[in-house]
Amino acid sequence: MKKHFLEFDPDGTRNPRAPFAVLPIPFERSVSFGRGTGKAPAAILNASTQMEMFDEEFFCPQGLKVQTLPAIKCRGAGAAEVFARIRRAAEPVLRSGRFLMSFGGEHTVTVPLAAAAKTAHGDICVLNLDSHLDLRDSFRGNRLSHACVFRRVMETGVPVVHAGIRSLCREEYDLIQRRRLKIHWAREIIAEKNDKWMDRLAAALEKKVYLSIDADVLDPSVMPGTGTPEPGGLAWWTLLRLLRRICQKRTIIAADIVEVVPLAGTPLCEYTAAKLALKLMTYVSKSAIVKSA
Repeated sequence: MKKHFLEFDPDGTRNPRAPFAVLPIPFERSVSFGRGTGKAPAAILNASTQMEMFDEEFFCPQGLKVQTLPAIKCRGAGAAEVFARIRRAAEPVLRSGRFLMSFGGEHTVTVPLAAAAKTAHGDICVLNLDSHLDLRDSFRGNRLSHACVFRRVMETGVPVVHAGIRSLCREEYDLIQRRRLKIHWAREIIAEKNDKWMDRLAAALEKKVYLSIDADVLDPSVMPGTGTPEPGGLAWWTLLRLLRRICQKRTIIAADIVEVVPLAGTPLCEYTAAKLALKLMTYVSKSAIVKSA
């Protein structure tokens, strides 16, 4: 049986006019360490049906209307064709002003999603919440590797802001020095005694933001299932405070959650990803009401 995001409203999950849409993208080609990201979209949808629909921050029913789009067909096609399919699915949703939440799959899916967001919305930036910069020009001979995502995004003229970073190579270090890229390092974030860094990060963003969340931005104690885990990541509530702050100060037009690897014997990782998506959509919804008032 096909699963839909949340499924508390069977009619809403198929409503093409719902303000939120979910796009499953089970794409996994260039993962270089732990594998299993291709299984994440279906696992996240399944886990989402177990969540309570009463928000513990706002003390009110969620009430979100979320359409679940058909999963992108990724087997039997090259990366270029899969990316074209992603753009064809994403652009109509974004052009209509609806919020698109995509579930990967590996991080390369952000390339066509960010391109679709730029086509639909014009001037945007990407906020990369990640433990890695993903700014290599190529990795193991592959320029469409998950380690090159934001190099490809930057080549389209879309600026990228990075936060949660705690791993990089010399090539990436030389690039950020040469281009004077501002990086919000995980160690500096965790060392701060207040949340003023969130305001500095928000100030660096364009008015419209495409948000890309790599599961490994979270500490492995929170998100152990990911392809390339790094110690020293963000805590759950720190990440949620950041998302809520960004929603208050900027307009997040779309987002993806990528690099989740479901682990045998526990639904923790896919449930955490589903909860993160629900919280983000709640913040977007609440902020839209405030901004329109």
